[in-house]
Amino acid sequence: MKKLQIMVLVALVATVSVFASGSSESEKAAAPKKVVVAHTGNERTTYQTGMLAFKSELEKLTNGRFVCEIYPATLGGDKVLMEGLQIGTVDFAEINTSVITSIVPELSVLDLPYLFASSEHAYKVLDGEIGTQMLALVQAKAGIVPVAYWENGFRYFTNDVRPITKPDDLRGIKMRSMQSATHLASYRLWGADATPMNISEMITAMQQGVIQGHDNNSDTVVANSMWEYQDYFSESGHFYGSKVLAYSPSFWKSLSPEDQKLFVQAAKYARDVQRKEVASRFEKSIQTLQENGMNVTRKKDIDTDAFIKSVQPVWDEYRAKYGDELINKIVSAR
Repeated sequence: MKKLQIMVLVALVATVSVFASGSSESEKAAAPKKVVVAHTGNERTTYQTGMLAFKSELEKLTNGRFVCEIYPATLGGDKVLMEGLQIGTVDFAEINTSVITSIVPELSVLDLPYLFASSEHAYKVLDGEIGTQMLALVQAKAGIVPVAYWENGFRYFTNDVRPITKPDDLRGIKMRSMQSATHLASYRLWGADATPMNISEMITAMQQGVIQGHDNNSDTVVANSMWEYQDYFSESGHFYGSKVLAYSPSFWKSLSPEDQKLFVQAAKYARDVQRKEVASRFEKSIQTLQENGMNVTRKKDIDTDAFIKSVQPVWDEYRAKYGDELINKIVSAR
């Protein structure tokens, strides 16, 4: 009898072990897959708003099979994040198109000063045939998988020297520039002493007086409390900044075709949320700058015609390299 009880006990233990093992394997199979998501702004920017929207939408669309870990302003600037996508250490990120122009020079058309008349004009171009063609070029040349654009927004001058109302006001000011040949050429025409620099380096350079100014969207100026080391803000809107939302090729290939569609859907949802956030924050950001002591020059007080005239050589240089067709298509979409 005792021997029989022992045999039954051994059988029960074995059965429990089998079920436990099976349960463990099932849990492993059902464990959600982590998605490493990164952007260049801090947690106060519209970039964070957009990535939170991406996380929420993706996790909902995939019923929790994927979970996102968001890294704001911690994994590096645009260039570093693009390299992270290329080698697979980052799964999803936003990359400034100005940085990508070093690999995809055709994309530099988007950097032309005063190209876009409004954000709506930019959306029409970027979300249409022209934007799609450019994404294909980025995938072919930059080795990442771009699926949509979101908004860095129009760029405005800040500095600690004087108000900027006309091109000559920039003369001699040490300005940080994006890593864009078009931006640098424009600054040269304005007489500024421009240096390309990542935003992570720029803040320290401003605080130490290495540079005296820069250009950026108003939300980024507010998010970094730049009134602490910049006295003047000018609503110039001289460049429009767009960001490419892209996946790592290795991560993308690991997805089924069905999941790839869901990831595109989530990215476009995030794009729309982030763009709306940019628009909703603009006037409030201007008010915040004024409340914190910045001297703000509004658009109506800036000689935009003089700025447009001053940068025609940049447009001419682009036309000489790539012709008129693409520029004309973009301008006619206004």
